[in-house]
Amino acid sequence: MAEAVFSIRPLQAGDHAGWQPLWRDYNAFYGRAGATALPEEVDRETWRRLLAPEEPVHGLAAVADGALLGIAHLLYHRNTIQIQDSAYLQDLYVAAAARGGGVARALLRAAAERARADGAATLYWRTASDNLVARRLYDQVAELADAVIYRQIL
Repeated sequence: MAEAVFSIRPLQAGDHAGWQPLWRDYNAFYGRAGATALPEEVDRETWRRLLAPEEPVHGLAAVADGALLGIAHLLYHRNTIQIQDSAYLQDLYVAAAARGGGVARALLRAAAERARADGAATLYWRTASDNLVARRLYDQVAELADAVIYRQIL
């Protein structure tokens, strides 16, 4: 795809209809579809949190001609090794038709600018080890951390 003309801005209440299919496609990419799809109440609460000023969760949208091309969700949190918050880029997704046009790179740049402006000391994210297309971009804009992630479902 050739470079598209788009802008990056915070998610707005009127974006729900454009956000929802991107959110569902993002979740499907990570195996959360059909029988394993997130419950609708999780979708609703995620959207509510993204728009609530008191929440530590913030959303960005890449927009062209009123249509959402991509989304990024930031989550701020404290940590024990620095005074400033960290910003976790929990979700980043670009519509298939908009890929290759610089949207993901612009969302990453905007996420870093937003986190910096909000006083965060670091921005970090994770992706599937086999997400090679995304990792090519990530290798250009950030350093690969040496970490193994464990989780316990509670």
